[in-house]
Amino acid sequence: MTKEKFAEDSKTVSKFIQYYCDHEHKEDKKNKGFIELFYRSQNLDTQIRYSLCEKCENTLLYSYKRLQECPNEDKPSCRKCSQPCYERPKWKLLAKIMRYSGLRLGFLKVKKLFK
Repeated sequence: MTKEKFAEDSKTVSKFIQYYCDHEHKEDKKNKGFIELFYRSQNLDTQIRYSLCEKCENTLLYSYKRLQECPNEDKPSCRKCSQPCYERPKWKLLAKIMRYSGLRLGFLKVKKLFK
């Protein structure tokens, strides 16, 4: 995986988790923070800022760690991967978040096109 692809995937998963948390955990106390992006010990001079509940923050940090450790040179989507690096319960949670956010964010893009 290239460092550009890593940064793009990290930002995408962050955006999806942030959207999910903002809409599904509105009442929960939010932790504000950021992740400094490092890929294979190389600082990418990029930060991902977030404001998430504790559960979503843990999911984001777990996902980021797994992305860093992905052994594939050409990263497939996780559901098509022959060597999944996510634990099954975490994978199911992230799949739920990606479905939820992907659908809604996709509809928002289409909606903006017609405005």
